[in-house]
Amino acid sequence: MTKTVNSSFYGEPDLDTWLRERGIDAVTVCGISTNHCCETTARMAGNLGYAVRFVLDATVAFDRRGPDGEVVPAETIRRVTAANLHDEFAAVVSTAEVLRPTASTLG
Repeated sequence: MTKTVNSSFYGEPDLDTWLRERGIDAVTVCGISTNHCCETTARMAGNLGYAVRFVLDATVAFDRRGPDGEVVPAETIRRVTAANLHDEFAAVVSTAEVLRPTASTLG
């Protein structure tokens, strides 16, 4: 997939169409950066009706300078992103939760 903006749902091929053609109704989001590409993709996926898992510890945020000049630490940005998404757009989970075996993977 080629992506040129902050959401994976705008790119080539069209991700929404690609997923729906394959009967996929859930996505797992991780990557860079937590509060830009990852959060935007998770929000759009939720709005499009996908079940979304946002793997917070598999994303990376960076310190940001606010309009008042104050530096907002990356960890604060990650926590705010988690709060923004939790119970509205995504289930915020850890890598350990994603990798935990389930009954369906145990056979």
